[in-house]
Amino acid sequence: MTSQTQSVSLQDAIWDGSVPLDIRLSPQECRIYDQSDPYFIHYPRLSYLPFLLPRLHAFFSPFLIDPGVAPHEGWFSYEDVPLKWHYPLGLLYDLFSGAPPGDDRSSPFQRPSTLPWRLTLHFTDWPGDQLVQPDAEGKVLHDAFINSVKEADFLRNGTAKGIMSLSKDDSTQLWNAVQQRMAPLLCFHKLES
Repeated sequence: MTSQTQSVSLQDAIWDGSVPLDIRLSPQECRIYDQSDPYFIHYPRLSYLPFLLPRLHAFFSPFLIDPGVAPHEGWFSYEDVPLKWHYPLGLLYDLFSGAPPGDDRSSPFQRPSTLPWRLTLHFTDWPGDQLVQPDAEGKVLHDAFINSVKEADFLRNGTAKGIMSLSKDDSTQLWNAVQQRMAPLLCFHKLES
């Protein structure tokens, strides 16, 4: 197997990775006494939780105390810790659900299962001291994504010239690929050159 074939194979494996999620509406925002039904989904590791908000808002709106709240006002927490919405799901999962500190077991198969990953969805009480609030159009998420790609390009190559040299169309194509879950092979190739 050539190194280019291995590289494409690795990119495919990374792109196709997902995390099973068990998303629950915050009990403080639910009009049903015990709790609403959970929302289960296998969600891509390289995607962002805010992309789920319109779908989750539609699913949970019959249970919301205030069904008029806008979908983009939603935020997620894990064990009462607000999750940074501008980090990809896979990174959040790796950061928050890994082995406890000091755990010397080297195999993930020896750990108790943390899947599906249970998240809590909130639409009120935005934690402004911990999270920047995204906008309804998604421009803030787009800018955060592009900045993270620039940082990654700089860390990998010592310069962000690769991402900075993408045309507006290529940059838009990369962002659309992330949103629509299409492998952006064209952009990966252009960034490598």
